[in-house]
Amino acid sequence: MRFSLGSLRSNCYIVSDHGEALVIDPGYESEDVLKYIQKNMLSVEGIYLTHGHPDHVGGVKQLKSLYHTKVYAPIKDKIWMGKSSYNQIGYEIPVDHFVHHGDQLQWLGKTWTVYDTPGHSEGSTVLFTPGVLFTGDTLFYESIGRTDIPLADSVHIQHSLRKILSWFEDDTVCYPGHGRSTTIHHERHHNPYIKK
Repeated sequence: MRFSLGSLRSNCYIVSDHGEALVIDPGYESEDVLKYIQKNMLSVEGIYLTHGHPDHVGGVKQLKSLYHTKVYAPIKDKIWMGKSSYNQIGYEIPVDHFVHHGDQLQWLGKTWTVYDTPGHSEGSTVLFTPGVLFTGDTLFYESIGRTDIPLADSVHIQHSLRKILSWFEDDTVCYPGHGRSTTIHHERHHNPYIKK
């Protein structure tokens, strides 16, 4: 289930199976997200943050306090979530486990693998389980994440795009941090940034 939240319309995803749920990028506190969890009687098994920008982490504290679940986030984006001038939320994001490239996590009876994809932020990641890729703000439908913001790098995001094409099969469905879903095949043929 996808929720488009806040003024920046960032995507929050709830992946669920047999009453268990993984929440990805809860960027804003949302009554709609809470109602969906409650209506479907879901047990929140984890929260994963693809990167540390405020429009992807702003709802973490609320969810964690209600469901007492563990929060996972990329170590290279800790600066956005801890005691730092980059943290625009106003409090430290309660992360339990900082992850690294290649880490494998277990949720919903599946193995999920973390891949570093720097560019939009130093710590940007994508999260993969076979057939499905959550791309955060690295890869969008026929576009990419911004690189005109602090600690972003346009050269690095181009490297990350090339890696994504080499890592994942054409039929992999991509769920980005903003906008509609896509596939690796579609982006390989239609994304102007990948074609560069």
